[in-house]
Amino acid sequence: MSEITAKQPIPERYLEQILTNLRRAGVVQSQRGSKGGFVLAREPWQITILEIVTLVEGERKEKDTSDSPTLEKTLVYEVWEQANAASIEVLGRYTLQDLCEERETRAQQSPMYYI
Repeated sequence: MSEITAKQPIPERYLEQILTNLRRAGVVQSQRGSKGGFVLAREPWQITILEIVTLVEGERKEKDTSDSPTLEKTLVYEVWEQANAASIEVLGRYTLQDLCEERETRAQQSPMYYI
């Protein structure tokens, strides 16, 4: 976990909460000891980005539009529903393995040279 917080600006307490949710859902496993930490509980190609986002942010619940619906509220609601459906479709299409492969591809295309 300290490796993650060293590379990413994520508060340690928040990261603990995220990893606990992922562990409870069976996405990662915790290992104790000097070489302990967290490892994936399943293969990276079996874990979608949608699954992770849902575990971290919670289920996206449908909003109650029964309180005095106006034309404007209805239009905004419909746009948000389309955006939500599109994001679910895109996030469900990609896996952790897809992200890792894309990262490797991009890293090879633009190597950094240190002097």
